[in-house]
Amino acid sequence: MTEFEFFEKVRQKYNESNLLIEGDGGFKIKRGMAHVMSGYLEDLFALFIAKKIDRADLEYYVDKVISIRFEANEKAQSFKPDLMIIDNNVMTHYFDVKSNLGWNRDAENYLIKKNSFIEKLKGQKAWIRDKQDSSVKHITIAEDIKYHMVVIYGGNINADLMKNNLTVSKTLDNVEIDVLHNKSEDETVSTINFDAFNNIYNSIITKN
Repeated sequence: MTEFEFFEKVRQKYNESNLLIEGDGGFKIKRGMAHVMSGYLEDLFALFIAKKIDRADLEYYVDKVISIRFEANEKAQSFKPDLMIIDNNVMTHYFDVKSNLGWNRDAENYLIKKNSFIEKLKGQKAWIRDKQDSSVKHITIAEDIKYHMVVIYGGNINADLMKNNLTVSKTLDNVEIDVLHNKSEDETVSTINFDAFNNIYNSIITKN
């Protein structure tokens, strides 16, 4: 799957999100808000990355809860990456996939908190519970884990605010942001950010 094909799929799904899933049955049924896209974007990004890595031995978890206990007697905490990659029981990648950054006008503080949280995660033991059979998979979080935010469209936020968010992320050791498209819901090649895609590829290649 190429970068252009990735965005063609996104564009098509955005168009479908405005439609009634079961149709109108001949009645006067009209949809106001579009269907939520987040789940689809997570699934598509996971497949896109898996195809790029092309390793059948890795495990990819989409929107899966991870439990962790930082101190022996404390209550377990949980967090949920949109995509995590497990290599031989080690969590090597933590991706959050956002359609845009219009949802968060205080992204700077959000990123600073994520940076601190990731620092606590490094090298820790954690576990994942299977919903089907309740079995538990024990994992270790990599010492060089990062919070990697992938923004699909960068056009839904003020340019200066976006620039500030990217500048802040560069000062944080445990945070990366890559904006895959410089516009809003426009799949044209000229506005696809191939440098951002390459940053993601490089973060994968160095570990896998």
